Amino acid sequence: MPKLPRRFRRSVLTNYLNTATTAVVALVMTPVLVHGLGTEAYGIWVLAGSLALYLELLEFGFGLATVKFVAHHSSLNDRPGLVRVVATSFWILAVPGVIALVLGAGIALAFSHIFTVPADLETAAAVVVLVIAFDLALSIPSDTFGGTLLGLQRFDLVNGTLMVVLVAQAVSWFLVLEAGGGLVELAVVTVALSLLGQLARYLLARRLVPGISVARRYFDRELVRPLAGLSAWLAISQTSLLVIQRLDVVIVGVVLGVRAAAVYAVGQKLAFAVERFVMPTVKMFFPWSSELAAREDEPGLRSSLLTGTRLSLAVGAPLCLALILFAEPVIHAWVGSGFEEAGRVVVFLAAATVAAALGRTGLLMLQGVGRARPTALIAFGEAVANVTLAIVLAHLMGVDGVALAALIAAAAANAAFAVPYACRHFGVSPALLVRSLLRAHALPVAASLATGWLLLRADVEGIAAVLAAGGCVVAVYLLVFVLTGLDRGERALLLARSRLLLARRASS
Repeated sequence: MPKLPRRFRRSVLTNYLNTATTAVVALVMTPVLVHGLGTEAYGIWVLAGSLALYLELLEFGFGLATVKFVAHHSSLNDRPGLVRVVATSFWILAVPGVIALVLGAGIALAFSHIFTVPADLETAAAVVVLVIAFDLALSIPSDTFGGTLLGLQRFDLVNGTLMVVLVAQAVSWFLVLEAGGGLVELAVVTVALSLLGQLARYLLARRLVPGISVARRYFDRELVRPLAGLSAWLAISQTSLLVIQRLDVVIVGVVLGVRAAAVYAVGQKLAFAVERFVMPTVKMFFPWSSELAAREDEPGLRSSLLTGTRLSLAVGAPLCLALILFAEPVIHAWVGSGFEEAGRVVVFLAAATVAAALGRTGLLMLQGVGRARPTALIAFGEAVANVTLAIVLAHLMGVDGVALAALIAAAAANAAFAVPYACRHFGVSPALLVRSLLRAHALPVAASLATGWLLLRADVEGIAAVLAAGGCVVAVYLLVFVLTGLDRGERALLLARSRLLLARRASS
């Protein structure tokens, strides 16, 4: 039985390509938009995009529920059941789509009253928000088709469409600004391309599963309750994660002031960058576990939990160690002086990221097999603990206390609740998991710490030197992990695939 999800390498590769494309487009296009629109118009553009992110929460977890049910019926080769899931999900999501349109229209009318908008931009701001609301009205129910592809474990196809749309949007933004266009024109081309991406995912889903349709006759009332029951708990998990990731800066700003919020945000951005590198490796375990559960493959579930947890740490741990070791040099090289306090924030938040990586695979797999309630309660408990401790420790320790609160909450939620519960549910001995992780990661941690200590003695300064030093720490970790953390069969498989890849390159 394979330990990894189907098409794992292709999914991971395209996940990282999508992440990299998003980062590059943001890096390149941000100054283009700022200078092309002007400060006030760019502020409207950013605010409208942020409102869209919050309105997407109206999906209430139905998108992830669709992924789980599609994976379940696909693994059983139940084509009629899969068609009913897609149609039912689409029509359920049409309701929050209409709600998003109504709320968006209300926000569009009140936008200039909520925010300080120059008089000459009030109409454009309202039109932009209204166009985005129209996009959400169509894209929320259409997310069913992306969820269908994810349930079929075709992350490569979803990532492909997302990357094409993102690059096309970036090119269109440049052309619109060069032609003298403004906010409204940017919004129209952005939404048009976004909806074309939804259409592409619909066509791909129909090609993989002939017969998929959103015709009302395929709507199954009996599926509404199980979909809604699962999605409600998934929505709680998503909202809790949003609180954990976004509310800290607000708490810092309220308790300690705007300057402290800026310092904290700088450190938080670096920790979030590492978090984004972890998820592309493990998120395939959500539909994969649903497929295994549908086949009642308990050995496969146990093996996947062990392998996925090791992989999650293999990605997160070296990056976090490098960030912890060179927190102060990287902060100074990145934003200059005045943000020295952010170094300790980075240390605490990077450690919190490691704690989260420890339980990430288990939580995704629990959601995949339908155990969304306990995962939601764990996420909710972490969010409550994070906020409560952040308020208390902010008064006692300043920005360090808020970051420490995140670490304490993440460590408690994952080590004390998520990991033990996942082990118990999937029949994995906690002692076996601990031994597996220690065998795989103890020596890499020791080797990378020693490397970092030696490099720090060389007084690393400058962005190039910091990146090189961090790269050395990560490289040492991964090298030792491959040599000592993989078993003989895994090393043999890795070597065989490396030889095959080199052979293909040589022949081409």
